[in-house]
Amino acid sequence: MNTSSDENRNSLRLREIRRIERIFVYHRWLYVVAIVLMAVVYRRLPLWAIIALALGLSAANIAAWYFSRRIETLRGQTAFSLGILAADGLASWGLMLLFIQEPSAIVYAIFTLIVIEGAVRFGLIGSLLTGGFFIVGLSAAWIYRVNLLDMSFDLPAYVFWVGLITLISIMIGMVVRESRKQRAYAESLSTERTLLLERRRISNELHDTVLKSLQGLALEAHTLGRAHERTPGHPIEERAHYIEEVCNNMSQEIRGVVFELRDENGNAHHDLKSRVSGLVEQWSSSSGIPVELSFGGDIPELPLKRSHDLRRIIGEALTNIQKHAGASGVKIALESEGAQLKLEIIDNGHGFNCIEDDLYSFVKLGRLGLVSMKERVELAGGSFCISSGGGGTAISVTIPLDGTYKRTTVKE
Repeated sequence: MNTSSDENRNSLRLREIRRIERIFVYHRWLYVVAIVLMAVVYRRLPLWAIIALALGLSAANIAAWYFSRRIETLRGQTAFSLGILAADGLASWGLMLLFIQEPSAIVYAIFTLIVIEGAVRFGLIGSLLTGGFFIVGLSAAWIYRVNLLDMSFDLPAYVFWVGLITLISIMIGMVVRESRKQRAYAESLSTERTLLLERRRISNELHDTVLKSLQGLALEAHTLGRAHERTPGHPIEERAHYIEEVCNNMSQEIRGVVFELRDENGNAHHDLKSRVSGLVEQWSSSSGIPVELSFGGDIPELPLKRSHDLRRIIGEALTNIQKHAGASGVKIALESEGAQLKLEIIDNGHGFNCIEDDLYSFVKLGRLGLVSMKERVELAGGSFCISSGGGGTAISVTIPLDGTYKRTTVKE
């Protein structure tokens, strides 16, 4: 599940980087035109050099467009974008060095485009790094002007450009970062709304179809049982009462799921102790196997989902004990310890062998109970440990209330 989610995020990020690269390809054609115009106006280069420069930049732009469409990995696309940004920065400094003898330093304004490119590509970090690159290069250029070209050091102009590029780097970077935060927030709201609508749809379907069908089946079973009340102990009467009981229990469970799905804020809670006590008492009565149930610590009221999962884990464990363990007694302990809930289920049956320490091997045998319990615990962010031998089977479950994930282990 987590792997699939990561792949989706990487795929979205890859498409986003490609769109950004396509935008800069379009804008870079304007850079070509601007460079040609500057070369013609200032007459620093001969005509053949201007044409060669324009053709070279055009070829580089076409290559950038071509390769950005061929790279299929997020890491490769990110590295490619970083390389293109570095090439644009070096090209800008190369252009500015052609005009290093100009008294006016207005040509330095070209680098603001590189700062914007860094911010769009890599956020605040990108804009600050490109701004820092400009300041280092500017310092080197001014040292060159003073020492080798015998030009005066214009401190006000130097401070002006350093301050301006620094301000632009911070401002553009923060604007881009805030824009990304707002977009992520809007996407999360859209996702939550979609999930909410889907939860409502599923809850309505469960209520209108499955729940009503179970209630109708329970009513039919009740009517069938009443028809044989004149002959107490009749097999049909017993089966009818059993079907009625199962349908009513399933109806309660589904009703709880419906309430959970309708709970938009996740604030509905269940009294876990009373629900577990009722579940265990009912199972012990129907199976004839005594259960020693104990609670430790202050058992909190849990959200419906967490309470439902715990009761399902207990119910599945008890079903396995009744079907396969041949046990004459069961101990169940549920305790709250700090921010964790600990559950232990121990029987005195004959135990079982786990094939290759892998619970999923039981799926091939048509037994999904243990895998279902394991997956419920993992989805709740907990740890699941099971040990079994000739003296019985012990299941230990720890579920942190803060959702921290822990590894599942199996012991022989």
